[in-house]
Amino acid sequence: MQHHDHPRMRFSTRMAADVGNALHVDSRVRDDLQSIYADVMWVAKRSGVTPSDARAWYTHKRSARFRLIVRRVSGNVSERAAREKEGPLGLQPYKRMPTTLAKLVERHLATKKRNPDEFVDVVLTLERVHVVTIAENYSATRAKGNYRKAGIKLVAWRSLSENRRTVLWRNLLRGKIANAGLFSRRCAK
Repeated sequence: MQHHDHPRMRFSTRMAADVGNALHVDSRVRDDLQSIYADVMWVAKRSGVTPSDARAWYTHKRSARFRLIVRRVSGNVSERAAREKEGPLGLQPYKRMPTTLAKLVERHLATKKRNPDEFVDVVLTLERVHVVTIAENYSATRAKGNYRKAGIKLVAWRSLSENRRTVLWRNLLRGKIANAGLFSRRCAK
């Protein structure tokens, strides 16, 4: 079976409908994310474990296998990343996933109410990235996601030269995000 024929990978062409900020995915992907939520909440109840430690089970241990399925590029690139000689480059999750998930875990622990669907919806909403330099990624983190404070200015993907779009697609997007195909077609323009 080829990689793109895997049942969980096919959704990107047939099930990847953006509605608002959330992404609708195959029910098996939702089930897998709900299972991770159960693991996160189990870890969160352990002695000496903070909500931030518990959310790391998804953000640092389990998210890699879902990136190709749920992570999407926004279509925005920092001005520095758009320049030919800037680098190294990366994909910056600009919606503050670690903080948001830690607060969700903390709230679920405090209320003693489990809501795996909320966890899944939050993950699907937050798995969006901009193309930035690695230095800008650190600046954005230090500025708590405030791009203005971090000195990051974004430009639209379509404003980049065809050559730059092709380089970024090949080096950063292809095989790493769910909606890479949308940007490969734009590379051909």
